[in-house]
Amino acid sequence: MTDRNDLDSQIYRTFVGCGVAYEKTPRAGSGEELEWLLKENHRYIFSLIHKFNQDVNPHEPYSTRDDIIVISDEAHRTQAGKLARNMRLALPNAAFIGFTGTPLFKHDHLTRRIFGSYVSRYDFKRSEEDGATVKLVYENRGEKLGVARLDLNDRIAEAIAKADLDPDKEALLERLLGQDYEVITADDRLEKIAADFVEHCATRWESGKAMLLCIDKITCARMYQRIMPYWRSKLKKARAAAKTERDDKRRQWLEGQAKWMEETIVEIIISEAQNEVGDFKKWGFDIIPHRARMKQGFEVGDKRVDVDSAFKNPDHPFRVAIVCAMWLTGFDVECLSTLYIDKPMKAHTLMQAIARANRVYPGKDFGLIVDYNGMLKSLREALAQYALGTKEGAGARRLLPRSKNG
Repeated sequence: MTDRNDLDSQIYRTFVGCGVAYEKTPRAGSGEELEWLLKENHRYIFSLIHKFNQDVNPHEPYSTRDDIIVISDEAHRTQAGKLARNMRLALPNAAFIGFTGTPLFKHDHLTRRIFGSYVSRYDFKRSEEDGATVKLVYENRGEKLGVARLDLNDRIAEAIAKADLDPDKEALLERLLGQDYEVITADDRLEKIAADFVEHCATRWESGKAMLLCIDKITCARMYQRIMPYWRSKLKKARAAAKTERDDKRRQWLEGQAKWMEETIVEIIISEAQNEVGDFKKWGFDIIPHRARMKQGFEVGDKRVDVDSAFKNPDHPFRVAIVCAMWLTGFDVECLSTLYIDKPMKAHTLMQAIARANRVYPGKDFGLIVDYNGMLKSLREALAQYALGTKEGAGARRLLPRSKNG
């Protein structure tokens, strides 16, 4: 049981890849189909919780079997409303287990009340000690550039949380945040970040793939518009520097950098929305070719590779993704080495985001978190509250700073 299509597809592919489920294992396409499937006898059924969209008569459940186990992924979301109530009415004798990569809120025990006590806990500290993840290193570049607004991170993150705003619905952000939105999306601010991003990303060309996190879809596009000219300029400089460099080792490094930049594909990855062509056109951005690539993927020989698989493949040149909400949960890329954050976040959403960079990959000693937004305080609070064992204050030592402000 999941609550997003992309997550449902990912988990389904994982089960199939492990040989536990098969291509014909049912996936509910509608509420009516889900009811029908649950009245049959299938070993596994995959569904979105949104398929429990029919009112359920408590006296006429879908199934009264007591050997049904419902596994809810991302159990901190969408498990307390009408859909969840319908699910429990439909399966009154089922057992319910909740999984989440996001620890529960410190002062909010709703998820625990719904699912019961912990069966097992596995935090950042244990995973690093076990070698299941790599350590995370923090670098504060926002303050160095003069673009970080320490007062904005918490204020914007709290406003979005209080409004329970879907992260994809950026059309509401400007109205919700007012002047704060104008500050964080100002042209000169984005220009500085774009220039720094290209310089920093190009320097880390040997490290792995990179992801840039922006506040909304429009800003993803505006950052893409600014990044690409700097990218082409940096590529030209790297080529010129390689031709005049006398030191063999340095020349080889510059040649490698230039080749990497020439081959690298930079792309925005955002969910589709109604009227998006017109919305992006207002900013001088043609979303159509980018949407085509997001839908159709890349041509590899006589086959097509979807963007998810391409980004996960360390050998594919799709190496830089610009995102705002997609790929921040349930999307593991082992070769992702650097996460650039310019989106106000705190608490559990921040924890899920930084976890994108801590996957184990050969030659990867750590994942780097580059902060343009000024979120260090929120990051420390999140680590201390959620991620690093049971000892108070254990968090500060684990995420290693790389700046005097860290």
